[in-house]
Amino acid sequence: MSHRNFSKWVVIAGFSLSASVMFGQTGKLRVRVEPKQAYVFVDGVPYGDGNHTYRIASGNHSIGIYNYGFKPQVRDVTIDEGNITEAEFKLEPVANQVHGPWGRIQIEGASVFAVLLNGKTPDYFVGHGDEFNHGGTFLPCCIQQLVVPAGTHTLTLVYKDWTLWSGTVSVNPNERVVLNAHNGSQKVTPWTKGESISSLPRFTAGSASATVAVAPVSGNLVAQSAQINCGDSTQLNWTTVDTVERTINSGTESQKQQAESGQMAVGPRQNTTYTLQASGPGGHVSSTTDVSVNTAVQSSLQASPAEIRYRKIGDKVLEQGSSNLSWSTSNASSVSIDPLGSVGANDSRAVQAAPKQQVEGSVNEVQSYVLTAKNECGGSDTKTATVRIVGSIEPIPSVPLASVFFPTGYPDQNHPDQGLVQSQQEVLKQSVDGFKKYLEYDADAKLTIVGNTDERDSKARNMTLSQRRADSVKQYLQSLGIPEGKIETVAQGKDHPLDADTVKALHAQNPNKPTKSLGNFQDLVWAYNRRVDIVLQPKGEQSTQYYPGTAPEAELLFSSEWPNQTEIVTLAAEKTRLPVTSDPQQ
Repeated sequence: MSHRNFSKWVVIAGFSLSASVMFGQTGKLRVRVEPKQAYVFVDGVPYGDGNHTYRIASGNHSIGIYNYGFKPQVRDVTIDEGNITEAEFKLEPVANQVHGPWGRIQIEGASVFAVLLNGKTPDYFVGHGDEFNHGGTFLPCCIQQLVVPAGTHTLTLVYKDWTLWSGTVSVNPNERVVLNAHNGSQKVTPWTKGESISSLPRFTAGSASATVAVAPVSGNLVAQSAQINCGDSTQLNWTTVDTVERTINSGTESQKQQAESGQMAVGPRQNTTYTLQASGPGGHVSSTTDVSVNTAVQSSLQASPAEIRYRKIGDKVLEQGSSNLSWSTSNASSVSIDPLGSVGANDSRAVQAAPKQQVEGSVNEVQSYVLTAKNECGGSDTKTATVRIVGSIEPIPSVPLASVFFPTGYPDQNHPDQGLVQSQQEVLKQSVDGFKKYLEYDADAKLTIVGNTDERDSKARNMTLSQRRADSVKQYLQSLGIPEGKIETVAQGKDHPLDADTVKALHAQNPNKPTKSLGNFQDLVWAYNRRVDIVLQPKGEQSTQYYPGTAPEAELLFSSEWPNQTEIVTLAAEKTRLPVTSDPQQ
């Protein structure tokens, strides 16, 4: 049936495919095409073969010209109301020869209908019904045939908004299937000629003949790396031939690909199968490739040394050892160490001793460090390292500060190294022991030695005497190991005496007061003032000023008379404890 006769049949039947065009605002499109058998699609809708004038609604349209074996051309065209728009298209041929095995489809009763093979868009166009409706039995010169790859194909016959028939046609090699487009019946006959044909051009046409040989589709999908670690990516490479649509699927995800060949990066989190599904007029093709994902996480964690020391005195940490944590991980995207928090994948860090214990006493604790490495693929690994903390938490050392006392007039100018009797040296030794420990707590601590005298004699001589007393104590402290820079001296002479009331109060509290009267109260006041005070700096803590009434040299230290050297040496060496009697101030 010719195009003209078909149009007449449609009108007689009372059905118009372009009623909206005929009664609306329209213009005309006059098309010239090469080859002349090419087919016109307006906005993707099949309108008929080329070299005709078509009535189209005014406005902008996409005009596509298709002919199998040629590159299609698509052009935007504006149709003006009441005017004729001219459009000329010349298609370029594509690679020509097609090889079997193949069969043949003969279509009857669909002259102007576009034939779409294995798809519904213009890119699946292989011809129109008038090109495939003759068996060529009686007119071998005028064969009109559609040659297709052997297999099952979906065939659609459509013209404008009318789909005449759509269904599947199974074609075996060297067989012909005759399709009646009106009732859908199919008749299979041998096509022995197909056996003798080694290749055919995609498109050939004469004045009354046409052969379209549809090329089979092919496709392949491969992964550049079939085995990856979690978080890594690999590249999918695909190639297809004679395909119109291409989709790569993985699970529920699907990505359409525009190019016949290409590549894409993928980063699966689990073992994944990727499937390439492609289709063209020649059929459908599928190709798969697998990517295996290594989800295993490996890690290590070490602490060196495994034992560290800690020492704290009062509020000051004197010793705080450290251990070096080192770790490594592989195939992990997140790494944390409890209690440090998030850390790098491969690193090290120094950790200091920090016991949980707060009370005074010995320290013996184990600190655990737990590394957890994970990846986004569900893999994980855990490692633990321990550090033992040993040491102590100690109170601030006390420094037993007690003033030391001198005999009347000592040290004198002729004997500057005498006068610091044995009992007072013992007092100083206790202070030195405490001060050395205290220096561990406060390395900046110092001792101030303050020399004093009783009120007798001149101010000048008493000032030098008090200096000699302070110097005598300083030298003795140095002999016990106290650095000179930790000692400063102050001479007060008789400028800051303890008055009678103060002495009375001190002596009442004195734990070392004698029970035997050593002299009158005035002598006691003078004895209390012949002393050297010791002040702990920077605290300003001062020594107790109790007279050593129970010391072996108590009587010598109490006497208001200036003893001679022999007496000093003899009494200081005897170290005889006095008998207990009544309080001297009574």
